[in-house]
Amino acid sequence: MNGTQIFACYTKQPIPEYAGNPLIEALPPILPDEAAMELIANFPYEATPEELALERSTRIHCIDRLRSVVHPMMIHLELESLISLLIRRGYVGRNPTSPATVRHLHSLSGAQRYHDGFKSTAETFSLVGLSGIGKSTALWAILSLYPQTIRHERYEGKQFVHTQITWLKLDCPRDGSLAGFCQEFFIAVGKALGDENYHKRFRARNINDSLQMMAQVASTFFIGALLIDEIQNLHFAKTGGKDSMLNFFLHLVNNIGIPVVFIGTNSMVSLFSGVLRNARRCCDAGIIEFKRFEKDDDEWKMLVENLWSYQWCQQRADLTGEIFDALYEHTQGVTDFLVKLLVLTQRYVIQSGSECITAADIRCISDSKMQILKPALSALRSRDPKRMSQFEDLLPIDEQLADMMAFDVASRPDRLALLRSLKKQGASAPASAAEATKSVTRASSPVAAVVAETSVVRTIGSSEDPLSAMKNAGWLNQDLFEFSPLYRKR
Repeated sequence: MNGTQIFACYTKQPIPEYAGNPLIEALPPILPDEAAMELIANFPYEATPEELALERSTRIHCIDRLRSVVHPMMIHLELESLISLLIRRGYVGRNPTSPATVRHLHSLSGAQRYHDGFKSTAETFSLVGLSGIGKSTALWAILSLYPQTIRHERYEGKQFVHTQITWLKLDCPRDGSLAGFCQEFFIAVGKALGDENYHKRFRARNINDSLQMMAQVASTFFIGALLIDEIQNLHFAKTGGKDSMLNFFLHLVNNIGIPVVFIGTNSMVSLFSGVLRNARRCCDAGIIEFKRFEKDDDEWKMLVENLWSYQWCQQRADLTGEIFDALYEHTQGVTDFLVKLLVLTQRYVIQSGSECITAADIRCISDSKMQILKPALSALRSRDPKRMSQFEDLLPIDEQLADMMAFDVASRPDRLALLRSLKKQGASAPASAAEATKSVTRASSPVAAVVAETSVVRTIGSSEDPLSAMKNAGWLNQDLFEFSPLYRKR
């Protein structure tokens, strides 16, 4: 999907941080919820009497119209608002009319690598969810609200010739390689610029040169946000490849000032567990999780009702309680499964000549045409973390975070014990090094015992505020808790 290209039309901004910045003034206006919902939605027209009179073989082609439905949810509005904020905040620190920005851009290709006066305002966030839960559909719907490329010529009566790429979305290579990622980047830039041969200009001698070229191109075209999809593919990167790529993303955020969005299945969460700064950076602006719907969720009911209205069978079926139950039983609240099941079921009943959907038809199609999904659906149905962990993309992120937290806490009991012992000592220093060692040993014993309690560790790891949970469990004393630089009051 290529983005649109337009010439800049500037709108004065009421927010002081945004005023006088042509990169922000050229963007579409900030949308209220009602306008955002209307623009994100896509409800193609339903079956007409003329279509229902068509031959079976022709009507089957109409059914795929279901796949283009975009039903806005609350999470769509949250995502739209966050992307709007992310792009604009990233541009605050890269105002091209600012001398500091000009000096910084010049330094990127000079002997002095980075201008000391540059301060990045870029942030990151992560978008996670099951495969087929609707992440990509939501993103494309939201990104389509922005012209991908904006051509600038004059600003406030002065010559201002620049090309601005408001967003760039690319997939992480299947093998998680940096070289493959660099190639994907230059191809994506070329598509945004309308130049299919653009990537051929960049033939670096080594990967470091390629990364430097990427940073320069990203700065030259003022990329508003870089969205990296399928980030879980980094699991397949060669030794050191994962850390190199994550470090490069942080380099873009910290030194170039470009916001980065990480997109992937639930298994991507474990990528950030090894390096604290990566874990911190992956959720600057939070983590948005596309969760599967519960059966009694109002949004799920609305989605099913809207999709059910798209029927090309000559005998229109009512959405009975039995059919509703069957749809949830065989999709488990995953939107892509729901669309596929409805499409396949309609094809079946039209081809068979029954021309009316029943709950039995839904169960039959699920058991035959979607049989490959049965193990995953069974794991989701069980809600058992052990069973879901067999399919790494199914395990909810709160379970993964609990395991990560347990590992992280268990690896540092001696440090916690040392901090507690220092507080206990107060102004009185131990008489000897031996006494100090003895004091730490005494303090570490209860901590090690607590860490051994798996249930306590899981409780802490799954808490919305782990530090508070650690304090309540007696792992941190009051003073250390209040003055810890990691603590943030909610």
